[in-house]
Amino acid sequence: MEQDTPPLDQTARTIAESVYSAYMRHASGELHPQTEQTLLTRLVEAIRPEVPGGTPRDIIDAANEALDAWELQSGGVRGPRVSVLDRADGSVGMDTGGTS
Repeated sequence: MEQDTPPLDQTARTIAESVYSAYMRHASGELHPQTEQTLLTRLVEAIRPEVPGGTPRDIIDAANEALDAWELQSGGVRGPRVSVLDRADGSVGMDTGGTS
């Protein structure tokens, strides 16, 4: 299936999955499984436009804005924000200060 996915979409998905995974490890509050997929989808949608020409900072900002918006609607869930991005493999570092 991944063979049919355009490279830019796959890159956005890889980064979004890294953000999602790191966020969920440190998030606090009541997490509803049905909203988790919503968060992943919103991360992909936010990151995708920044992949072709955006800097790592542009991608980080887009991901953090998606996290901010999701938290506003999630009813009390809070978590860390992306602080570092490695575009080569899509891995992220999170600023976990005050979220655990």
